[in-house]
Amino acid sequence: PKLNSCYLTIEPVRQAMASADDDAKKKNGGYTYWKRDIDDAHVLADNKPQKMDAGAAAEPQKNDSVGSSWNSAGTWEEKDMSAPAKAELEKILSNESFPLLEAEGQHILAHKATVTGESQAYHIRGRPRLGFEFKVRISWKGQFNGEEVSGDLEVQDLDSSDMDGFQLKPSSKASASEASKKAAEALKKGARPAIKKAVELLSERLLAVVK
Repeated sequence: PKLNSCYLTIEPVRQAMASADDDAKKKNGGYTYWKRDIDDAHVLADNKPQKMDAGAAAEPQKNDSVGSSWNSAGTWEEKDMSAPAKAELEKILSNESFPLLEAEGQHILAHKATVTGESQAYHIRGRPRLGFEFKVRISWKGQFNGEEVSGDLEVQDLDSSDMDGFQLKPSSKASASEASKKAAEALKKGARPAIKKAVELLSERLLAVVK
């Protein structure tokens, strides 16, 4: 009988307390009501969703770096330069002010040049370089020891990675004069400096464009 009496006394009190707690939660806005009940609630982050500005959402992130975005460190970048490189080398070699062989009594020019192969411009750690693998055919003419001479010259394996490894194969027609044959033989060694110089000019001109 005493236990039942205690239960009847306590149970209404417990129910009243629970009801008051639920009312307080509803009044203060749910489970985060405690943010508004403390003195420093103003320093807590606002938990309400914020509307994003449409202009800010649409504007892409700007990148002021030069070159490809994936290569912002400037470690390596490559660009095909085959067409302009071949055209420019043909122009250099065919220029009347660019002799293949220049010595006392000897003045030989390339009046036509055809270049085949491929070329790439590289940026390696910020430094531009021109790479190529070419084959060049040249028709030449000029003066050799006081006589008119002409013939052809083939430059094989003109490779930027081995500028001492290319081969020169000059030739003259079977019916060519003895002077033309001697000129062709002289071009085997005498034209090497001119070919190297032509490649140096090519690199300078094209790399100035791609920088």
